[in-house]
Amino acid sequence: NININNININQLNINQLNINNMGIELEKYAGIKTRFTCPKCGKNRCFTKYIDRETGEYIDIRVGICNHQVSCGYHLSPKMFFEMNPEKRKEINFNNIINMNTKKEIKRIKSIDNRFVIKSMANESALLEFFRTKFPEEDIKRVMRDYFVGGSKDGRVVFWQIDRQARVRSGKIMAYDPQTGKRKREDSVEFLEGGSRVRFTPPVDWVHTHMKKDGMLAKDWEMTQCLFGEHLINKYPEKIIAIVESEKTALIMSLFHPQINFMATGGLKNLNSQKIQSIKRAKILAFADFGCYEEWKQKAEEINSEIGSNILVSKVFEDIAKKMEIEDGLDVADLFLGFSDPDFAKKFIEASNETQEENPKTQEEFLKTQS
Repeated sequence: NININNININQLNINQLNINNMGIELEKYAGIKTRFTCPKCGKNRCFTKYIDRETGEYIDIRVGICNHQVSCGYHLSPKMFFEMNPEKRKEINFNNIINMNTKKEIKRIKSIDNRFVIKSMANESALLEFFRTKFPEEDIKRVMRDYFVGGSKDGRVVFWQIDRQARVRSGKIMAYDPQTGKRKREDSVEFLEGGSRVRFTPPVDWVHTHMKKDGMLAKDWEMTQCLFGEHLINKYPEKIIAIVESEKTALIMSLFHPQINFMATGGLKNLNSQKIQSIKRAKILAFADFGCYEEWKQKAEEINSEIGSNILVSKVFEDIAKKMEIEDGLDVADLFLGFSDPDFAKKFIEASNETQEENPKTQEEFLKTQS
């Protein structure tokens, strides 16, 4: 808990109230119905309005921020609006002011002892077998050590989520085919003397789930996820950060291009401000799976507007995949594995970096718009 200095709200002049102490915030994304036409540039579904959390009403149709910060840059904050329209203040529910005399409870990040990470790294996995058919052993060892990739006793891989404070959030357990490197999504079959039976193997499993069942963690222990590979920002602070969907893709891309810190969201829907918060001051290049570019582009713009991050979703993979008539759902690692050109990785990243001029404003520029 954080102690907050006592402030008598009743003694404050209403006109001097900081807008952050009211229940007003940028509306969180909940589908296209929560994004509107920008009053300045006129583009659709790019304008985020400020909303009163208590009443659920918008401050005004003009009060909000455009996601196109470079080409448009429109941002009318509630503070600016009320300064221009002081009579509108009476329409706001001032009972919805945060009580500064109360204590704000901070949710603590729970972690797992790192000795379980080290123990798991002694186990082989089917994914490791697949990597050995594609990459030199020395490169594989480097990547496995960097990301602390482990294995389970039944040959599944363990992708540990470790944050930049070196806290082990949990381990994601997944099964892969050692020949194709593809995920195993079907049940496994056990053959017994009296016939056969199906043993269910979930497509995604978690270390903390098993530890709770075995009494090694408290029943109320809750996982808070972070980006896979987030800890690398401390080990290699000079490297560019690139974000992909799957953990396997992050490993493969790191093998092809070790000059970049590849991190993974763990799924299409897992690109969010909570995961980006710890790296928001860095320039971030993102590669969505083929067919998902528009969804990640819109989400990245929302995150950039919300927390001032600097995410660029590269369109290079999408364009190349369309020309090659690649199936929807394949990721950038599939493209790299299918290319024989040894310089393709370098050319690909260079082409992506050339689109940096399309990037939203940097953290410093974003902060200027908030003043």
